[in-house]
Amino acid sequence: MYKKKTRGWSQHLDFMLVDILTLEIAFFLGAGLCFGWKQLRVNFFAVTLGINIAILDLAIMIVSNSYEGVIRRNLFNEFLKTARSAVYVSSVTLFFIGLTYTGQRENIYRMLMISILLYFSISLPVIETWKRYLRHRLQLRNHTGMLIIARTSRLESVIPELEEHNYDQYRFVGVALSDEEPDVEKAEEILRKIESSKLGRLEVVTVRSELINYLSYHWVDEIYIDIPMGKDLPVELINEIMDMGITVHAAIPRMEELEARHKNIEWICSKATITTSLGYVSGRDLFLKRLADIAGGIVGCICMGVIFIFAAPAIYLTSPGPIFFKQERIGENGRKFRMYKFRTMVPDAEKRKKEVAMAAGQTDALMFKMEHDPRIIGQRQLPNGKWKRGIGGWMRDLSLDEFPQFINVLRGDMSLVGTRPPTVEEWMRYKPSHRARMSTKPGITGLWQVSGRSAIRDFDHVVQLDREYIENWSLLLDFRILLKTVQVVIERKGAM
Repeated sequence: MYKKKTRGWSQHLDFMLVDILTLEIAFFLGAGLCFGWKQLRVNFFAVTLGINIAILDLAIMIVSNSYEGVIRRNLFNEFLKTARSAVYVSSVTLFFIGLTYTGQRENIYRMLMISILLYFSISLPVIETWKRYLRHRLQLRNHTGMLIIARTSRLESVIPELEEHNYDQYRFVGVALSDEEPDVEKAEEILRKIESSKLGRLEVVTVRSELINYLSYHWVDEIYIDIPMGKDLPVELINEIMDMGITVHAAIPRMEELEARHKNIEWICSKATITTSLGYVSGRDLFLKRLADIAGGIVGCICMGVIFIFAAPAIYLTSPGPIFFKQERIGENGRKFRMYKFRTMVPDAEKRKKEVAMAAGQTDALMFKMEHDPRIIGQRQLPNGKWKRGIGGWMRDLSLDEFPQFINVLRGDMSLVGTRPPTVEEWMRYKPSHRARMSTKPGITGLWQVSGRSAIRDFDHVVQLDREYIENWSLLLDFRILLKTVQVVIERKGAM
């Protein structure tokens, strides 16, 4: 029976337990040195803080999946992981202390600093020792015998790839040639050329016509079948092998030819399918992103209310009409939604758009942007040729007009970070490749906005940036874009 491998953070429970134990030991050593061992037993705050730190450390490890690939990680990367964990834990702990502790905080801060230094001193050697032990145990207990079935012409590419990604999971017992007319001598010569210390000396142990007979009398736990391009899955052979109780892994052909960054095998309506996409997001990450959107949306709506008090009369007195601008935009995968902004243009701006676009030579533009748009409230050209900026221009400069979009964030139409939502008119003129940028939820800010914003006029460059965001999406990337957005708005770069 094949034991399915554990996926996600739960496969690293041993490392997580070691991490929490070393952090707790470091914390209570630091607390003992600062407060004294006798007082520590009756110091309720220190004990409570120690429990909270353990819970916080566990949450950080689960959310960031910090022990993914831990066995393969070198000492420097392990140091970086420990440093990140220390920064996260200490930052949240300092915030917790500021909210709950009213005593002399100097001792608490000193204790926290000592604890973090001790955590570094204890955690790194303990984790590295545990990794060495596991690697040694894998080598000693690695009794899973795997037979490789492949064509002679594929051996030079298949064998090194299996070696590189094995990580002592399997003991390869040999190669079975799947050619219709196998050339054993040629295959042996190839195997001698690619012989390595990790895989050991591999030999051709059988050919396809003798495979079942070989499996009947030799030890094999699992089989890896490499399927050549253009060849069908050998269903009858696989069924025959499985009837013998041997687990079969069939490599899906031509997967490497798919250009998608993310490729997964899934069961759809009882059918095994290859799922490919530009981007990939787990249920956990999607939940956390939505949680961040709700939190940010609430804060943003509060800020919008404050801005409204000052912006509403300024907009109305300068250009009588509605305070808010509502427009139908295209969201995720072509869904339409109504987007909200503070109005920064004259009421008939949409009717005048074609006239202005024609004057600017942008009638066919896939993303209309104009440096000195005469429709902006208060904007006009002076006799000396310079442009005077009005309330509309200042609001755009400071991105104050964007704040009503936090309503869209709360409703779920938009996210804090994403791609710019196009108008329906723009969307209808998109080429098929352009539509990829809307395979995710649009955002108030995004990679395009923090990379130059209105200074980037080439629409293909915008699409490239959006694809880059989708393909490399992570919660950390969203956080970096949000920080960069604040910087860009303060410096007023690329606004129009």
